[in-house]
Formats: sequence, C-alpha cells, structure tokens
Amino acid sequence: MKILKSVLLVVVLLIILISGGVYIWIMSGKPQTDGKANIPGLKQPVTVLFDAYGVPHIKAENMQDAYTALGYVHAQDRLFQMEMLRRLASGRLAEVLGPDLLKVDKLFRTLGIKQFAAENAKQFLGADTAEYQQAALAYLNGVNAFVAKGKKPVEFSIIGIPMQSFTREDIFLVAGYMAFSFAEAIRVDPTFQKINDQYPGYLEAAFGVRADIVRSTNRNKSWLQANRFSEKFSTELHTALSKIPVPLMIGSNGWVIAGSKTRSGKPILANDTHIGFAQPAVWYEAQLEYPGYNFYGHHIAGIPFGVLGNNEFCAWGITMFENDDMDFYQETNHPDSAELVKHGASWEKIKHRTDTIKIKGKADVLFEVAATSHGPIINGVIEGIDSVDAPVALWWTALQKPATLIKSFYELNHAISFEAARKAVSEISAPGLNIIYADTTGTIAWWAAASLPVRDERLNDLARFFHDGASGLDDHLEYYPFEKNPQAVNPPWGYIHTGNNQPDSVNGVIYPGYYYPRDRAGRIEQLLKEKNDWTVEEAAAMQLDHKSITAPETSATIAAVIGAGQLADILRNWDGNHGLKDAGPAVYYNMLSQIIYGAMADEIGAAALKDLLGSSVMRNSFNLFLANDSTGWWDNINTTQRETRRDIFMRAAERTEALLKEKCGPNPADWQWGKIHYLKHNHPLGAIKLFDGIFSVGSFPVTGGNEVINNLMFDLDTTGVFPVLAGPALRKVSDLSDLSKGITVSPTGQSGVLGSSFYKDEAKMYAEGKTRPMLMKVGGSDAKVSVLVLEP
Repeated sequence: MKILKSVLLVVVLLIILISGGVYIWIMSGKPQTDGKANIPGLKQPVTVLFDAYGVPHIKAENMQDAYTALGYVHAQDRLFQMEMLRRLASGRLAEVLGPDLLKVDKLFRTLGIKQFAAENAKQFLGADTAEYQQAALAYLNGVNAFVAKGKKPVEFSIIGIPMQSFTREDIFLVAGYMAFSFAEAIRVDPTFQKINDQYPGYLEAAFGVRADIVRSTNRNKSWLQANRFSEKFSTELHTALSKIPVPLMIGSNGWVIAGSKTRSGKPILANDTHIGFAQPAVWYEAQLEYPGYNFYGHHIAGIPFGVLGNNEFCAWGITMFENDDMDFYQETNHPDSAELVKHGASWEKIKHRTDTIKIKGKADVLFEVAATSHGPIINGVIEGIDSVDAPVALWWTALQKPATLIKSFYELNHAISFEAARKAVSEISAPGLNIIYADTTGTIAWWAAASLPVRDERLNDLARFFHDGASGLDDHLEYYPFEKNPQAVNPPWGYIHTGNNQPDSVNGVIYPGYYYPRDRAGRIEQLLKEKNDWTVEEAAAMQLDHKSITAPETSATIAAVIGAGQLADILRNWDGNHGLKDAGPAVYYNMLSQIIYGAMADEIGAAALKDLLGSSVMRNSFNLFLANDSTGWWDNINTTQRETRRDIFMRAAERTEALLKEKCGPNPADWQWGKIHYLKHNHPLGAIKLFDGIFSVGSFPVTGGNEVINNLMFDLDTTGVFPVLAGPALRKVSDLSDLSKGITVSPTGQSGVLGSSFYKDEAKMYAEGKTRPMLMKVGGSDAKVSVLVLEP
C-alpha cells in the first residue's frame, strides 16, 4: 500500500512538473509590451503604448520608423498567422503540415499566385523612391527584426517550422490569397455546368436560370468531358478548401449615414466584414502617429497598410463587391498534338512550368502546371483526369491586371481630401470591393472598386458556365473605365448601404456576379429609413439585429406543405428573429437542410451541394425552389419509385423532429436556437484533439444566423446542429463628429500568442454583442497599460 501511495505521489509530482514546464514554456513566448527593444534600421526611438486590449499605439518621429515599429509588433503578435498565409498562397503547406495538404498546395501552385507575387513585387516594390514603397519596406524590416531576434511562436516549435525572413513577394502572396478567397465562381461554375449538361431544366427550377439562354450547341464529346471535369473538380476543390488552415473571406455589411440623419450632424460609418472564424482572429488593430499623420486601422497579417480604418479626415469600410472576375474556358486540342490549342484562326502552344512541392516526411513531388492565353489549365488539380480530357483554363482578373492593392491602400490610409480617397479607390483592380466612405466635411460615398472586364453581351447570361476557348469570341479584350463602376456620392435620401447585394448597372447592364439576396441589404435599408437622429450606439446595436425579412416566407411555404403539427405551427408563427430562445430558426434550418439534401444530393453529390449551399446562388433561391411542386429535383435518382415534393418534406419533418428531440429535449419549449447554434474559434492545431482545448477558443451560444444583419453563418447540413463557421470578423462604428470616439470589437483578441493576456480577452464580449473604444489618442490615464520603447 505504501509503495502504491509512493508511486501515485511520484506520478502526481511528474504531472505537476510537466504541466509547470509546459506553462513556463508557453508563457515565455508572450509578446513584449514594456521595457526596451533594439530594432535595426530605426532612425530614432519609437514609443509603443499598449492599451487595455493590447492594441499598439505607435508614436514615431517619421514615417519609416512608424511602419518599422508596426511590422515588429504585428509579427510578435501574429507571426504564425503571417507564416500560414504566405505558405498557403505559395503552395508550401505540405512542407510543414504533411501530405494531407498536398491538394491545397497543388491548387495554389496551379493558380500561380507565387508567380503573380514575384512579378508584382518587382513592379511595385522593386524601388524605394515612392512613399508607399518606403513604408512597405520599413514594415518588412520590422517583421524581419522580430524574426531575427524575437521569441519563436509555440506553433513553430510544435510543427517544426523554421524562422525565415519575409520578403517583398510575401506581401503580394497575402494580397493574392485575399483576392482568391473573394472568388465565388471557382466554387460554383463547375457545378452549374454539370447540372446544365446532365439535368436539363433543373437550373431554372432551382435557381431561376432559364434553360433557353444556356448554350445548346456543341453537345459532343468535349461537353461530355466538361461534365466529367465539372464533377471531379467540384469534389477535389471541396476537399482542398476544407483543409485550408486559415479562414476565407465571405461577405460583409457596411453602411454610412449622412449628417442629415444623425444626432451629431456628422456622418456615422458602420462596417462588419464577414470572414471565416479562426484563432487568431483575422484583423490586427494598430494606431500610427507621426508628424502630420494619425491613423487607426485594421490590418491583415503581412499587409503593411490598413485595409479599413480612419485618419483624422476620413473613415472607410469594405464589403465584397461580388463581381464575377473568374471564367472557365474549355480549350480545344489540335487533332495531332496535345501541345496545341485552338484560339481563333490559329493554334497556340501550351506553356509549361514544373514546380517542386516539398512534403513533410515524404519524397518531393514534381508538379507540372500548364497554361494557355486564358490562364492556368486546372485539370492537374484533379486526380483521375487523364491526358485525353479537354483542357480547362481559368481566367482570373487578379492574374491579368497589376496588383495595385498595396499602393491603393497606402494612398487611402493617407487621404486628406475626397479627391485623394476617390483616386486611391479607382486604382484597385482586384479583388472586387465595395468601399464605403465618410469624411469630416460631411461627404458620404460608395465605390465599387474593381477592374471590370467587358464581356460580350451574350456572355452576361452565360457567366456561370464554361466559355469556348477556341473561337476567340468569348475572350475579354478590355476593361470598363472606373467612371462606369457602380458608385454614389451624397445621395439625397441620406444613407448608403451594401450587404453584397446587386449593385447598380454597369454601362446599362447588370454586371455578372454572385450577389447575395435582399435579406441583409433589405433589412439594413428598412432600419435606416426608420430614424433621422442616429447615434453611434444605435448603429452598433443595429449590427446585432437578427431578424430575417425573407425566411418567414420560406418557412410558411414549408409549413403549408407539411400541414398540421407542432413543427408546422412553429414554422407558421415564426417572425424571422434568431434569438437564443427562439424555436423558429431551430426548426426552420433543420427542415431546410433535410429538404435540400433530400432533393439535390443524389444529382450533384454532397460535396458540390455543400459548396452551393454556402454560396450566394442558393441563398437567392430557397423559396423559388421549395415552392415548385413539379421539378424533377424531388425524385431520388437512386430509387425505383418516383418521389414527390410532399414525400421529401414529410421525411424531412420526421428527421427534424427526431433531431430536435435528440439535441434539445422532447419538449418543444426546449427547441431553442441557442442550444444548437454556437461559436467556436478553431486554431489550426485544434485539428489535433490534444491541442484543441489549449489553442482554440470557445464555444459560446450566439444569436444571429444566415443572411441576417448579425450574419453568424453556418453550413446547412443534416446533423441537427449549426456551429458558426463565419461572420463579422470585427464590428466597427466610426463617428465623423469625433473620430477619437469610434468603437469596435474583435472576435477573440488582439494577439495570436497563446501566453498573451490578449489572446481571447474579447471572445465573451463579442459573443454578447459588446464593444470597446478605438482610441486615436492614448496618454495619461486613457486605458494605457504598458509602454514599449523601440530603439535603433
């Protein structure tokens, strides 16, 4: 007995010692927020004051020192995030994460973002004469100062990532990834092509796309190959995207209210950008101050300049424009040579390059990438597509136009006039962004910022289908001038809003895009019309609104089909709110999921359907689809009997009731949204169960839902629970009557370093809808918690 007690005591002591050692190791990586640090390249000392939420307030004597300091503190808080982004965009994840990431690497190698980054780094950062170049290179100097002397992040040690300097190319790698994550076409178009080719008439029934506008010729072997390509590509892409360890950008809300409708008489600007949730959070906040300049911004890891923010003259926010900037081209090989493809009256030679993909624990893989004049041939991403299949090339604006984003955001950060801001926005080529703007003179504005290719008019209706690469008639030859882009300045009704909805026409036509339904935009407009004395606090409260103006209609359609019973009663009486205790959304989303999967998964497969359900095209079409009693979608192609809409709905009702009883309890009063809708911020290491509870943050029951203003999004699936995948990656409101009194909140916290007290200090605040100040001036007792002095 004594021996057993002694052994247990030793085991307990070992556990304590090991736990203590791990804790000391983790805490040793805490970012330095006080004292002094020497940074090569500084001209003069820089003071960095960290406020109560870990936001650095940088006070420098000149521009270069300010951006060097920003790079240093950004890296010490977010180096692992920077590393993941540059590796993802360049196709180098398998090198440190192993063969499971090979599909992801192949995808990004094929897209050619690495080559894009090299070309644009040479064009835009090949010199140091312009101010934006000096600032960007100073930022890189600061990042590399931390890489050279800073503490290695815990994740680097666990995974085995070497500390390596960052380059000019890495800035553009992140910009390229940002553009990719905005592109919905790559996830939607192949599935649309498959449905059109295999199931005539089904697109019109589900999405309102008329069968008579879809190209009906060329139903020959090449189109059968397009079928095969579309099906396989959808599956492979879904697999690759599901493994990406950093979040994709999805949507966003933004509105700006003119002084004529605010209590202060000056504009109010509100913005919440919708991005996949992860830990660390996407945005990094910082205030920079040097003679003649004071700026508060939200930054993306590896990008030197604020993507959204405000200086002392103006404020701006962003949402996704959702313009279609990708097109698939099916090429036609020469009958005697697979190395030639037809283009107009001639044959062009396919270009090739070979990349070496390093894989942790495995031999290197030689990966060949081919390209035509339309863009990279993406057949190589798909396993099982052999050389006899027709090549499919991907045309993408981001690869066709210079990457002006970095230069443009520097100019916008420093704009001190409306004309300067407009000029900066006009230079953005990709990704497509809605920029909402307000300044202290009272001007409000919105610009759809993107280089928009001029399509042949017949292609506007065919934008979601494969184009003919051989004829030359489907090529894009020029771009509209910025003046043709949708935009507005000081509209007489006193507000501007964007929820990724359909914008104004371009040159008299509706420009092809993946615009989101009227749900969010319609509710925003509904609320903005109600008042003429808005305050910052009321704008912030509006960001938490969770009432859908369209879901009750679809809910009533479902109730009418299933008839009587407690599910039908709940659906029929639901007002569209998504509160924690509401039963309506719990029943509605379970029913909707079961119906959609029951109707569509047999035709297009679960992977393609999941991607469609996460896109704008499906969300625009729920009621159209559910109200159609005669479409062939209702019949299951894998059974001998012919199913009807009522059959699918009644089976969905049975499964929904069973799931709600399983997840929430047998009493319908307990079927509450907050029990099955929750937010967790997953760290990349959280995929390993041992690390999940250490590095990931949450979970929290939350209000909101798909396509309400508080757009806490989830996948529609058949599990009975709806964990949040994406939503507002920040909430921010700027007051143009006093820009020092803006408010914001981060989904988790400012720092990505586990040992930091700012790792998850805002997570509960965010889940509960609270905010904190965006301080333009810090000093005295203004929530200052620590001071770090950076010296040459």
